Amino acid sequence: MAIDRDWHFVLGAQDPEMREIQRVVDSEGLYWAHAARHKRRCIPRTAYDADGVVRVGSDQIPRPAVLPPRAPAVFVECTVLGLEPVVRVDHHHPGDAGYEVEPERFMEGASLGQVLRLLEREPNETQRLLAASDHCLTAAYQGRCPGVDPHELLFLRASWKAKVLGRTLSDVVEGILDAAQRVRAHHDGELGESRFLDPTEIPMDLAEGAAYAGIPVRYRELLADGVLKEMFKGGTPQAVERFMAEHEAAGRPVYGNPYRGYAGTYWGGRREPEVAGRVVESG
Repeated sequence: MAIDRDWHFVLGAQDPEMREIQRVVDSEGLYWAHAARHKRRCIPRTAYDADGVVRVGSDQIPRPAVLPPRAPAVFVECTVLGLEPVVRVDHHHPGDAGYEVEPERFMEGASLGQVLRLLEREPNETQRLLAASDHCLTAAYQGRCPGVDPHELLFLRASWKAKVLGRTLSDVVEGILDAAQRVRAHHDGELGESRFLDPTEIPMDLAEGAAYAGIPVRYRELLADGVLKEMFKGGTPQAVERFMAEHEAAGRPVYGNPYRGYAGTYWGGRREPEVAGRVVESG
């Protein structure tokens, strides 16, 4: 599909990939805004329930923006209620262009790759790292993404976490390597995964360490509102489907993507399904 200079890009929740998508769209001189709910930029859990748009500057202050009702919109990992886009860029839900794309074709699956293709631009090295990181992190760390160096990926991921969390780069790298070691030590060959089900004993960089180790991990976190969230990452499509089926049968809300190796659920209280796989996770 050829790019239309009148397209309005609506961008979902912030993460390194979305930040780069915004930079690319801006460099093309195209309109962009952030999906918003109640005049605040959406987070992963609300990105598909947006009711308007804002523009958030470097000061992180959301400012009112307008998306004309008949403007040709491109929704990137979001939905604005009441509006229908001309293009959806996504890989989180069945039917999305990138939903079933395997790691070996990660640029076709990742949202950044889809945007670059729309704009007829070739990815640079950093963009390839960002795309692989967001689309299939565990596979990327295990060398399944052509042209992606796992060591460069670790540096990029650790740098972002250090910046966002206010930690030193060396502290983050050590945390990831320590978590990887603990995941290996907890691996249950019969279950085919490592389990950390006590929220009080979760290594700080568990999800990243498990991806780096290439071992499926199941773990739980206690959210601020008292809801217990359980996540499964790095599994085969069959393992993810079993996890999702198990919790669906118990009546719990479930989200996930078997093709990208992750799923999650909430114990107690109804929560809206959310997108997973962000660099800095609560998960």
